[in-house]
Amino acid sequence: MPTTYRPLAPSDLDSIATIHREACLIAYAFMGWNYSWRECRDWYAGKLPEWDWGIVAVADGEAAGYAAGMNTHLDQLFVHPRHHRQGIGSSLIRATLDRTPPVETLHVFAENAVARRLYERFGFREAGPVPDGGGVHPELVYRHSQS
Repeated sequence: MPTTYRPLAPSDLDSIATIHREACLIAYAFMGWNYSWRECRDWYAGKLPEWDWGIVAVADGEAAGYAAGMNTHLDQLFVHPRHHRQGIGSSLIRATLDRTPPVETLHVFAENAVARRLYERFGFREAGPVPDGGGVHPELVYRHSQS
């Protein structure tokens, strides 16, 4: 069954909380990330109203990944680990770049080498530190080279 894409809806809250939690347990192992599903869901309940766009990847009849943001900023992009290495993350990035207006910026942890390589493959480049994002695990601003 091919992967399909659709707009993110408020009814996706439980699914994106699950995807976020499972993906972050792997992606953020460098920081000992271990929030509960309930904590993720509560955090996303506050995030959903901030976003003005979102895309959900559906594979095998379930939400497999998502991207969401505000205007030209990509705020979140995660793929459930059981769907890694299937091109879903790349497809989501392509979809954000094909939007009108296209995504121009995102934030990524400096230590998240896997995500940084993915973003760089699509023309994003480090533009400096995130203001006030220099804690124990500093974040970087990435800007798309066509912006």
